[in-house]
Amino acid sequence: MLVEITKDSLMNAVHHVIKAVAVNSPIPILQGINIQAGADGVSFTASNTSMTIQSMIPQDGASLTVKRTGAIVIPSRYFYDVIRKHDDELVVLEIKEQLILTIISGHSQIRLCGMDSAEFPYIDNGEGLSPSKLQMNSALFRSTVKQVAIVASTSETRPILTGVSFECHNNSLNLIATDGVRLASRTLHIEGYTNDSFNAIIPAKNLSEVSKLLSDADETTEIEVSNNRVKFMANGLKVESALIEGTFPSTKNVIPQSYLCEILVDKACLLKAVECVTVMASENIIRLVATADTLKLLSRTAEIGDIENEVPLLKMRGEEFIISLNGKFFIDILRNSDCESIRIRYAGKTSPIVVLPDDSLMSTLFLITPVRTHN
Repeated sequence: MLVEITKDSLMNAVHHVIKAVAVNSPIPILQGINIQAGADGVSFTASNTSMTIQSMIPQDGASLTVKRTGAIVIPSRYFYDVIRKHDDELVVLEIKEQLILTIISGHSQIRLCGMDSAEFPYIDNGEGLSPSKLQMNSALFRSTVKQVAIVASTSETRPILTGVSFECHNNSLNLIATDGVRLASRTLHIEGYTNDSFNAIIPAKNLSEVSKLLSDADETTEIEVSNNRVKFMANGLKVESALIEGTFPSTKNVIPQSYLCEILVDKACLLKAVECVTVMASENIIRLVATADTLKLLSRTAEIGDIENEVPLLKMRGEEFIISLNGKFFIDILRNSDCESIRIRYAGKTSPIVVLPDDSLMSTLFLITPVRTHN
């Protein structure tokens, strides 16, 4: 292998794939980055078995020139640190001896011992299978994942809840996540989708990493689901993730179908108020008191003090109410609501609060279960 590549292109590719490196893996090869130089360009791949990320740099004669093909797996941490500390714009990667990568940049020359690329996990191209395929705008997909994945559970007690449910039917894709206390759901319309329906549960952690790699530009992300894997492809990046086996719990009976009160509040004002009162909240529990024209927010911590804040209501329909909930969970929901104002629906003391964007075109819905208090 003999490759000439600009430092910016190399750092960009390594920065993407290093997120999937299995740093503490007992399998040494998973602590490395697989570099494969071919006639069409160079791919950089890292994998932790649950997720594999590949970044492809095409040969263009400007940012990359492949003079000799080859492949090697090199230690990710040392490779990343070495490249990052070099100032020269051009980096040369060459295999002169078996399983040893020589890195030349300016007046510096480094030799890294590597491993056999043939032993590295590869991304399944799905030969012989007929995967379910769909495409969507990258920016839209990124914002949707950000909204939904935030409420997925981080506890392995119920592994199924650590994932985000993808339910595709006809031309609609519904993403759902819940940790048992909160729930987030959003439905997207898929143009030209003709495949059969499918259900898949993708680890929320992997999905969040995918969304971070995507651009906010007007690009397209391709998604393929087959067997127990899902692939995301966009702008030279390819990410493959394992799926979580099992059946996602039904959420149909969780969402209240009627409500006793609905209030409309400016999101920015409410978020600021919730952040303020949660500072003094014992175990993050805050109280919401909705009156005719204001929403009061209160919290206290014994022997420390208490705090009260008010937010004006833009609209109210129904009866006044008082309810307690986890302020930190509420903050997460508000921060990930892409709207100027939100609707909050109250369905009773023991029913979940429903939070909706005040935009009929957005199909986003959040639930948060109230907390029972003594007063």
